Amino acid sequence: MEVLRKVFRLQSFRPKQLEAICAAMDGRDVFVLFPTGSGKSLTFQIPAVLQTNGVTIVVGPLISLIRDQVDALLKIGVDVVKLGGEQSDRDSQEMSARERLWSADKPRLVYLTPEQLRVPPTKRLLQSLYDRGQLMRFVIDEAHCITDWGRRFRDSYPELADIRKQYPKTPISALTATANAEVERDILCRLDMPNCAQFRLSFNRKNLYYEVRPKRQKKCIEEIAQDIIQHFPGQTGIIYCLSRTSCEDVAKVLREDYGLQAKHYHAKMDNRDRERVQREWSDGKFHIIVATVAFGMGIDKGDVRFVIHYSVPQSLAAYYQETGRAGRDGNPAQCILYYTFNDVRTRIDMIRKEDKSDDEKRWQEDDLWTVARYCMNDVRCRRQQVLAHFGEKFDPAHCNQLCDNCRDTRPTIRVDHSDDAISALRLFESLARLCKRNSGLTKSQLVSALRGSKQKALIDKGFSTDSLYGILKALPQATVERLVDEMLVEGFLGSAQVQVGEYNQTYLKVCVSTQLNC
Repeated sequence: MEVLRKVFRLQSFRPKQLEAICAAMDGRDVFVLFPTGSGKSLTFQIPAVLQTNGVTIVVGPLISLIRDQVDALLKIGVDVVKLGGEQSDRDSQEMSARERLWSADKPRLVYLTPEQLRVPPTKRLLQSLYDRGQLMRFVIDEAHCITDWGRRFRDSYPELADIRKQYPKTPISALTATANAEVERDILCRLDMPNCAQFRLSFNRKNLYYEVRPKRQKKCIEEIAQDIIQHFPGQTGIIYCLSRTSCEDVAKVLREDYGLQAKHYHAKMDNRDRERVQREWSDGKFHIIVATVAFGMGIDKGDVRFVIHYSVPQSLAAYYQETGRAGRDGNPAQCILYYTFNDVRTRIDMIRKEDKSDDEKRWQEDDLWTVARYCMNDVRCRRQQVLAHFGEKFDPAHCNQLCDNCRDTRPTIRVDHSDDAISALRLFESLARLCKRNSGLTKSQLVSALRGSKQKALIDKGFSTDSLYGILKALPQATVERLVDEMLVEGFLGSAQVQVGEYNQTYLKVCVSTQLNC
């Protein structure tokens, strides 16, 4: 308690912090799965301060995150250094840090990236500490990045599995806020932590409100701007976009057309510009940061009142982590996701073009389909859906109407559209045969054909002569579009991108033939 109050200036421990600290002090491997803002870092920082006869090595994913954590510890008087960064090993601070680790005056904590573990001078240094019994603990922050699923974020993270082989007597702490049961098992297996002490807290963030809104492309930025002006004037927020271009465009429109304090942030910016934008936002010099996923991991700004997804996230785990940057001060905050199936299709096309194995691409696509199901489910509690992804049971009665589905008091009407889906597949198979010479059939064309459109282009193709043409004309346009989207999400229909002239066109394809349903 003395270290907690005098060094870290806190009055009491949060749930399960003390138990995790005691396990670390006993020299055990420790796995900590706490939601964002629950104080994971104290579970290794306090033992590092108390254990004066050695060094704790903390492996973090981002240089900017490491810098922020080191600066915060230095401000409260904790003896800490970092290795690596934008500067080379010839940098004076870098040399000083290494010299201290070879001397008797060692720091309590050393922060570095996984890439630094590969550097020969670092390897020699760690081996020397280990041989002298002064390597107290390895801490793997954002440990979910060590799994196969994490490779999309950082290729070097899976190599951290070698730590146990190289330093078998040194205990390991693995920390994450984002791991379902499968990822958790993979972390423990890769780090060889079969008998570790495990500490978990509920993933439920009780102060966050979740909502999914339809994305009307031409009106979306206007809706976001008006929402911020009306509900969050002068307040801090994050807007996530899929691409660097959309980040810049959204920030520019918010600034120039609506007078909002917004700046963009993405990985292709100069390092100094990125750091400046992040620092200014953190210091409250402007309110709204419009960013790709390059921004946010480890951000600890308490007063974020809204997180808006202008595009769909890559997975429900990513969505949980990104929305988790809102409301860390415990006060109410809103998480709004703008959804259109076109964004899902764009992400799918991006995944298929990546230089990764077929298994990794399939995992990423599966993650994306899970997000699509979440967005399209306008009945089940949003909080329940997110927590179920992490294996946690949640009673929607405890949501307290803090999601759009629970807040919607209209009665739920169940309609079975199975026959409509079979009819849609039959019509598609028939029209696809007519389209073979013209490459294929688009989603828009299928929806129009199902509703009996009188578009000249469809009639000229001979579509209207099919007996099933217009079979769903009694249904509203939105219902037919939703039906086709559901068929795509559930794998009855697929899609493929084809280059037509100078542009790419996405055509549908059958994945489950109607012959199986007859």
